[in-house]
Amino acid sequence: MLITFIVTVAILAVLYLLINICNKKIDKPNYDFSTGAPKSLLIFAHTVFGAAIFVVALEIVIYFLWKDKTALWAIFGIFLTFAILALIILYGLYFTYEAISGDEVYIHKFFTIKKVKVSDIRSVNNIGTSGFGFYDKNNKCLFRADSFTLGINELIRLINERKSAGSNEDFQEDAFAEEKVILTKLGREYRESYNKRKKKFIINFSAVSTVILLAVVLLLFFIGTDTATIVGIGLLGAFALAFNLFVFLSNMKKELNTDDESLGNKYKFTNKRVKGASRNKFKQICILCVCYMILGVALTLPMLGIIGEHPNYDEFTPITGKIEYYREHTGRNSYIAIGFYDIPTEYRLSSIFLDELDYSFFDEVKVDDTVTILTGNDKNHEFSLRGVSKKQWNDFYYLATDGKEYFTYEDYVKSHEHNDKVGFILVGIGIAAFVASAVTLTSAYFVCKKREKEEDIVIYK
Repeated sequence: MLITFIVTVAILAVLYLLINICNKKIDKPNYDFSTGAPKSLLIFAHTVFGAAIFVVALEIVIYFLWKDKTALWAIFGIFLTFAILALIILYGLYFTYEAISGDEVYIHKFFTIKKVKVSDIRSVNNIGTSGFGFYDKNNKCLFRADSFTLGINELIRLINERKSAGSNEDFQEDAFAEEKVILTKLGREYRESYNKRKKKFIINFSAVSTVILLAVVLLLFFIGTDTATIVGIGLLGAFALAFNLFVFLSNMKKELNTDDESLGNKYKFTNKRVKGASRNKFKQICILCVCYMILGVALTLPMLGIIGEHPNYDEFTPITGKIEYYREHTGRNSYIAIGFYDIPTEYRLSSIFLDELDYSFFDEVKVDDTVTILTGNDKNHEFSLRGVSKKQWNDFYYLATDGKEYFTYEDYVKSHEHNDKVGFILVGIGIAAFVASAVTLTSAYFVCKKREKEEDIVIYK
């Protein structure tokens, strides 16, 4: 373990230095103009890497002070992942950019350089959070650039300027003038529809938000969450949704300050008659549906726990002994643990059973008292925890003293029934999300194909 920590820190440091040295020493071609990475992202990447490698290096020292190897490996894995991601981001920020020289645009990716003729670029579309897409006359994407790329607007200006100055007959001045008129008209129509769009957005957002919030509250109710938590999450969710609504409406109003041509160019695909509108709409629906399908598949994973058979209670092994210690572990994987004298194994009641446990156990039972538990026949698990002498643990499913039972067979059955109920709810939501997304995606494909025939406004800009 120690050698792994030391070697990892050394490799990460060397890679970091190589990236920075290459960025300083490798001469970039003498382009007319090239984009760059925002300083804020560079600072973020350097900070994340610095913090991650510091923690990994610190584990070399912690190794001699902290004996919990599981925790050390967990911390190592998490921060090693952050360090690797930060290095990838740094490499991308330094060595991926767009440049223009003469009548050619150069797109530098991780390990490749692509050249595109300025005359081949027919349109530059704002594709929202994905940045800008540069398309040819067949509406095929030639390359993309992130919206946060430093100098992207200047690059677009130079491309448009050199297209206009070129001698290609496809880019005659009258063609640009005609398309400018079309874009201006589309922008004006979009501006005039503000009140209608605002009303429609408020209604749709409120309806969807109410359904989602209600679904979350009902889910929390059915899985047995306490009332205070449900109310708290409900109020917090309502506040978050209201804040998002305010932000969206503010942005809608703010964009009206843009001139008609720019507004038309940005939102031209909202007009169903524009060539490529259906394809653009289908891409958006496709991304959204695929995300929901992935979410649906993830929510069906609890089925693996539901379809398995529960252990036979009659086959459990009784153990009676004097308590050496007991403790409660809270957090993501909560449990209560009991240690007996002269028994090297710690016994735990896992989180799915804790709602049925009689917690008066902690007030009524003391160290050195005699208790009886039922444990399974599974192999013991290894663990290491500061302050705990035992190094193995296993589950138990019954807890009692001579005078009182604190966790019974009935509690065991109720816990499994509740756990299965939660699993079935999540699986049902997952299946519904997957099926609805698949149906929506299929329907959208045929609808968009049909609407493509109605597109008669061609825009290249």
